[in-house]
Amino acid sequence: MDKIVMTQFFELIKTVVDNYMKNRKPSAVLIGTYTGTAVMVGQLPVPMSMISGNMVKNLAPGDKVRLLRNDGGQEYYILEIVGKPYQIKEVP
Repeated sequence: MDKIVMTQFFELIKTVVDNYMKNRKPSAVLIGTYTGTAVMVGQLPVPMSMISGNMVKNLAPGDKVRLLRNDGGQEYYILEIVGKPYQIKEVP
């Protein structure tokens, strides 16, 4: 193969990998706002069916939450309700 063909081949591989990484949605920590029916992350509403964690039952509309998005973006876990202390109930 000549040099031009090899360069084009490597550019094609790079494009494929870049597109894969952009569409894969790797795990990430995000900030969102609970609306009462969903958590808004920027302009994207995340339905409550995709959100889990011990603090789901403590959410009130307007709460800001720190979320962990799993690899693939199919589940979000509430790490923290920003500004609310997390309390653990003692088991007798």
